[in-house]
Amino acid sequence: MDEAWFKINPQSALPLYYQIKQNLLELVENGKFAPGDLLPAESEMGEFYGVSRLTVRQAVGELVREGVLVRERGRGTFVAKPKMTHRMVRSSGFSERIREAGQKPSSTVLSFEVIPASAHVAENLHIEVGAPVYQLSRLRSVDDEPQVVETTHLPKAMFPGMEDVDFSRSSLYGTLAQRYQCYVMSADEVFEPVLLTNYEANLLGTKPKSAALLLEIVAYDQNENRVEYNKSIIRGDKARFLFHVRRQFMNDEEQHIQWTSSEASITD
Repeated sequence: MDEAWFKINPQSALPLYYQIKQNLLELVENGKFAPGDLLPAESEMGEFYGVSRLTVRQAVGELVREGVLVRERGRGTFVAKPKMTHRMVRSSGFSERIREAGQKPSSTVLSFEVIPASAHVAENLHIEVGAPVYQLSRLRSVDDEPQVVETTHLPKAMFPGMEDVDFSRSSLYGTLAQRYQCYVMSADEVFEPVLLTNYEANLLGTKPKSAALLLEIVAYDQNENRVEYNKSIIRGDKARFLFHVRRQFMNDEEQHIQWTSSEASITD
C-alpha cells in the first residue's frame, strides 16, 4: 500500500466524500486492493486524504451499501468478492452456469421428501392438487460461499425412483437427462425483490431482512411438459443477472422484443 494512492482535489466542486468514494472505487477496480484485502482504518485514511473520519465513513458507507466493500465487526473493512453474474441467456442449471463462469458449485441437501402438491404447486406443474411431488430443498454455494436457498418441486409420476439420488453430489438437470431422458429446454421466470427471513439469513450467513431476490421458475422439457417448479432465494449482495435482449423486425416494422433466458444461480 502506498499513501500516494489516496488522492482527492480539495479545490474541486465535487463533495469530498464523493471524491473519496470514487478514488477508493478506482483503487479496487485497478487492482490496488484485491477482493479480501483489508483497507486502512477510516481514521488513517482521513489523515491520507486530509479530511475528517466522518467524511471517510460516509464514502466507505456508500461503497458498503453498493456491495464493493464489506464491514466486519471487530476486524475492519474489506474489499468484497465480485458478485456472481448469472447469464440468463438459455435454460441451464445452476451447476452448469457456475462452472462456465470458472467457479466451483456445491450443494447441501436440506430436505428431500414426497409431499402432496399444494394448490399453488399443482397450478404451476399442471397436475392435480394432492398429487405426489418431490420437494427438494438445497443450499447452493459458489466457491463454498452460500448464495441461494432453493426449493424444487417435480411430479413424482414423471420421475419414479428418484429417492435414491444424492443431490448433494448430483445435478438435478443431469439426473433428469441421464435417468429419464428429460431435457429442460425452456423456462418461465419471475423475479421479485424480497427481504430475507431469519431462517434464510441464517442459512446464507447474513442478516435478517437483508435484500434478496425471489426467483420463481416453471421449467419445460423437450415435449413442452411442465417438469419443475422452483423457488430460489438469492442473496442480493452476491449476485447480479445478465439478460440478452433481441428486437425482432418483420417487413421493416418492429414486432416485439424477444427475451432469451434461463433459470437463475449469486450469485441449479
